Amino acid sequence: MLGSRRSDLTAEFVNQSGNASERACGWVAWLTALMSLVSAVLLPASSAAVADHAHNGPNNQVSITSVEGESWLNHLHRDFGDTSMGKTGRLGPGPDEPAADLHAESTQPFSHSPVTLHGQDLYRLNCRGCHGEFGQGAPPEIASLINPVRATSSRLIMQRVKASGMEMSRKQADELAQQSMASLLQRLHQGGQDMPSFSQLNDDEIRALLAYLKQLAGVPGAEREQITVRESPERVGELITKATCHTCHTAAGLNPTSKQLMEGAIPPLSTLTARTNMSGLVRKVTQGAAVTMGAQPMLAAGRMPVFDYLSESEAADVYDYLMRYPPRQTSVVDPTGAASTDAALAAANQAASTQRASADQKAVMIVAWTSGLFIAIVLTAGVRITFKEFARLSAESDAAFAANGAARFPTHATDPAEPELACVSAADEEPQEGEAADWKRRASA
Repeated sequence: MLGSRRSDLTAEFVNQSGNASERACGWVAWLTALMSLVSAVLLPASSAAVADHAHNGPNNQVSITSVEGESWLNHLHRDFGDTSMGKTGRLGPGPDEPAADLHAESTQPFSHSPVTLHGQDLYRLNCRGCHGEFGQGAPPEIASLINPVRATSSRLIMQRVKASGMEMSRKQADELAQQSMASLLQRLHQGGQDMPSFSQLNDDEIRALLAYLKQLAGVPGAEREQITVRESPERVGELITKATCHTCHTAAGLNPTSKQLMEGAIPPLSTLTARTNMSGLVRKVTQGAAVTMGAQPMLAAGRMPVFDYLSESEAADVYDYLMRYPPRQTSVVDPTGAASTDAALAAANQAASTQRASADQKAVMIVAWTSGLFIAIVLTAGVRITFKEFARLSAESDAAFAANGAARFPTHATDPAEPELACVSAADEEPQEGEAADWKRRASA
């Protein structure tokens, strides 16, 4: 009987403890769900801000600037008819063919959202106008990119040397590959005799471009090096303008007359937004159009190549960039020592860009610290509430156990209805000496 009562009491205690654990687990689950919700809302925003700051940080900051100075052809003193630079091999329609209305509004909306560019896209925007789709160039004026890029691979260097009947150690091949890569990077940053500088490209853009050039040149393992970059529409327009358009078009100048166009004048970039609207420029770039020129103005086939590898949105980005960042002449310094207006504007733009970068950095830090502090507060509160709940439930369980024990196992017998419980004591657990002797007599009988 005693064992049965104790078993009932133990079962009840276990049941109360289980209920307490279930309620505590409920609190923990609720707090976990709350913290997950907070993390889902705050952490992605702060992580994106930090990632954006890391991508556009002080060592890799994208600062959009106006195109300026003479065209690359003018710099080389080379006539448009005597070069392969900036030519795609496709011209627009002639005067007898249907011509696009360059002043008609397009019904197709152009995207103004940031885009993700691959190395192949960066090659299109920056290099394809001169080096062609496959990097072969137009020798002897425009050299191929393939062999210089293949020279950055130790494996390909060793294969080429071995094919010529010579031997080369891996260390020697690595040294030559490093020298070739340094030369290629120098050419991108500083340009060459016939190649302009691409100093407008940042580190991530150069990495993505080089990775694609390796893939184009058939360098082993290049497919694993491919990366992407995130660019604004203005940045896309800047890259196309500086790398492709500025090859033939001077940044700023007077709008040429139709007679001057017939004589070979190329309109400066600063005049394009006045000569046509966005839809007209998009059609001119991607489809081509006849041009009005001559002493007696009349439609004639234009000399401008068609850049059919550019999308309409990319061509629209060029127009938007020219509107937002008007082209200007090269900055000069006044003989008296005072900076010109263009130089002053450049300094002001740079200062504004620096201030924006500083403000963005502060905003990123504020978001990150605020998110971290809020999550820490929620975690601390959750832990404290959980411990308090466990303590409260434990105290309730102890009190209930003590109350049940006192009721069912009193120290002295007071309830005649349960005499067997009233007689229970520590002495009852073991037989006394007299009882032991009586047992022995009974056993011997």
